Amino acid sequence: MAVRNENPSDMTASYSHHQPGHQAAALAAMVRTRLQRPAPPLPRADLALFKAATGILIVGALATMLAVWLTHRRAETASTLQPARVGEVSLMIPRELTGTDHGDSAERLVGMARLRLAWPDLGPAHPQDKRRLLITLSPPDKVNEPARQLATYARFLTATVWSNPGGLVVRGFRKGSPFEGDEFYVSVPDGRGFAARCPVDTGSNLDEPCRVTFQHRGMDVNIRFPRAIIADWAVMLGGVRRTLDGLIR
Repeated sequence: MAVRNENPSDMTASYSHHQPGHQAAALAAMVRTRLQRPAPPLPRADLALFKAATGILIVGALATMLAVWLTHRRAETASTLQPARVGEVSLMIPRELTGTDHGDSAERLVGMARLRLAWPDLGPAHPQDKRRLLITLSPPDKVNEPARQLATYARFLTATVWSNPGGLVVRGFRKGSPFEGDEFYVSVPDGRGFAARCPVDTGSNLDEPCRVTFQHRGMDVNIRFPRAIIADWAVMLGGVRRTLDGLIR
């Protein structure tokens, strides 16, 4: 009987080929090969559905961001408006026109309101501005009616009259009167359009030494302003009136 001779190295290789460790390595190599294969393309219908779903998600995200932004803007705008009531008049005043900070409560006057406007644009005035209007709004008082103001001042005016740029005439006040040291600037012919007092001495360190009071839409409006702009009195009054009209609610 013939005896089959087997090579010991072949037996060793065959034995090691069937070892569990070698099988695990072969399985891992097969998994890696499959993972590296590109995914099969989606069918056209599935691809269109995927694109539509992605588009819907993007549009929804953009709409959400827009809604959040608009809500934030509305809240920010509302927080910069200060409600005020002057007599029977309700106003919404932008905080930057009041010249106060968010935590400043000194300017919150009961039944009154104050504005600080730059000249000539009538926007927010900064502390360093030298040409500005300081405006106080108060409930109507008969003392500030034009005819009564003129009657009050007329008793103390001197007879001397001289002209001033802007179509105004100027008169002084008698010595010993309550308005001594002031000059009276009035529009022609009767002063009902404009009547302001300015101190003769301009070295009083006041940037707004002149003052005029008139009535507008149920409020008394008192303006302190620089003497240098008195010739533009008609522009000033018209701009202030339009500004107040925009604040009334």
